[in-house]
Amino acid sequence: MDHIKAIAFDLYGTLFDVHSVVARCDEHFPGRGREISNLWRQKQLEYTWLRSLMNRYADWEVRGLDELLRLFDVSGTAPGQR
Repeated sequence: MDHIKAIAFDLYGTLFDVHSVVARCDEHFPGRGREISNLWRQKQLEYTWLRSLMNRYADWEVRGLDELLRLFDVSGTAPGQR
């Protein structure tokens, strides 16, 4: 075991349920929890890839909040709701 320098895990989607927010989203936007969770996850990944390509690193928590805020406009409506 002395030769092992590090152990890495793919946390998101493997150890953590990235869609654990579905029920909470459903509380606020009935019937739309899965849609919001899927879109949020999609945007998290897209913006992560873009930030990597642009060399504009940001912590996962910062990115997560940025993407969530982009999904909702100032009025607090869910994506596609007007």
